Amino acid sequence: MCRACVTGPRVWRLPLASGGRVFMEFHSYMGPSFFRDHACQREIESWYEDPEICAALDWFVGRGKVA
Repeated sequence: MCRACVTGPRVWRLPLASGGRVFMEFHSYMGPSFFRDHACQREIESWYEDPEICAALDWFVGRGKVA
């Protein structure tokens, strides 16, 4: 079993320019999924339309996929 199967998916908390936070799961093949809560229950489906979330994703990828 892989680490994600044993421990569950890794969730990162990313800062937004407005001072808020979003939670993100990042899969190397499927890409990112964004959520409003750490339990990953309230998904942000149209995250690609939000420039703050896109900037946070660019920041995450630019750092080598670490937060």
